[in-house]
Amino acid sequence: MKTAQAFRPAVLDMFEPQDHPMDFAYPGGPPKRPYDITGWTLATQMGVKFDRVMDAFDVTATKLPFATEKPLPASVASVANAAGYLLSHKINDSFIVINRLLKAGADVYWLADEKSVGGKALGTGTVYVPASAAALPILEKAAKELGVPAYAVAAKPTGDAMKLKPIRIGLVDLYGGSMPSGWLRFMLEQYEFPFEVVFPQVLDAGNLKSSFDVIVFPSGTYAEGRGGRGGGRGGSGPSPDSIPEEFRSMLGTVTSAKSVPSLKTFVEEGGTVLALGASASIGEAMGLPVKNHLVEKGPDGKDVPLPGEKFYIPGSVLTVSYNNKDPLAFGMPDKGYVFFDTSPVFNRPEGSIVQASKVAWFEGKQNLYAGWAVGQEYLDGGELATQASVGKGKLVLIGFEATFRATPHGTFKLFFNGLYLGSAAPTKL
Repeated sequence: MKTAQAFRPAVLDMFEPQDHPMDFAYPGGPPKRPYDITGWTLATQMGVKFDRVMDAFDVTATKLPFATEKPLPASVASVANAAGYLLSHKINDSFIVINRLLKAGADVYWLADEKSVGGKALGTGTVYVPASAAALPILEKAAKELGVPAYAVAAKPTGDAMKLKPIRIGLVDLYGGSMPSGWLRFMLEQYEFPFEVVFPQVLDAGNLKSSFDVIVFPSGTYAEGRGGRGGGRGGSGPSPDSIPEEFRSMLGTVTSAKSVPSLKTFVEEGGTVLALGASASIGEAMGLPVKNHLVEKGPDGKDVPLPGEKFYIPGSVLTVSYNNKDPLAFGMPDKGYVFFDTSPVFNRPEGSIVQASKVAWFEGKQNLYAGWAVGQEYLDGGELATQASVGKGKLVLIGFEATFRATPHGTFKLFFNGLYLGSAAPTKL
């Protein structure tokens, strides 16, 4: 992409970090709050690797039509008497293929050991699809239309794996509309996940496992959550008498007192609660031993949240470490970027009875890539994503804005993995 053009500033803005000035009301005072976010850098949010080349050069290239939207077609690499096919877990659109395969009744596995084809690593959690009459047409269509390649293998892989199952997703929304929930609805439709929108009264009524396998809490839908830009409707809401009768079932809020008990039962019976952004603090309410990492000792010796004068990140891109051997982070790199918007950061006290995985965390005192971060040194060691087994089910917490306005494609996989994680059956091939 050449920058010798009228839109050079926009090109640089997409690829290179933003540097927000350290802007305080007065020396030693609170930060002056900006109108909106301070860092965005789309290339890093979308997982695009690039180099900035300072020397001029020319290449032989073909100009594509302006309206081209679909990726270039891929292929299904074949072998004689194929036992099955491998897909890369690194590719977001692989989840469209997975959803189509499961809908058609085909078997789908995530392999514990990463596979490579022709020297090309397919990501941890490499997807394995056994050969079948149902699978091949779906793989061929996906290669042509989505650009997702499939690689045939002559022998069935061996070792630890997870067999995926079709899932029923409940997407939490609030009366008046939660913006994060609306963006997630858009994403689930794009990636062909089956889902149903649910409101607090359904959660409070209980018996959730009969209808859902996963319940998703978008950022800001948990009424007692902390941090995040959110976008939900706060407060107790309007009076039922002021709302047309057909909409009254949408009223209510998600609270610890009314909602959490039925959610605990749902998880213990084998369901998955997946909470994003500010809603990730529901983990504490559900008994997971995670604590707020961004605290200091108050005059009485008790932990109190860091004040804005010491810690303030209003929407920036930060660097994180991933444990991509954990199924929640399958397909992710060892190091990556996240969009952080005053998001929950937690830690887990040692000796906890409930064992939670360390999936994404901050390492070091300098993690800002683009934007503005006051007190970023406090992030060191804090965790951003974890998953834990509770009873027969799973609790998945993704504290940062992994799906913010359907933009950070580089972190979508944590959300998609979390949807399937609780229902997947560990097995050996």
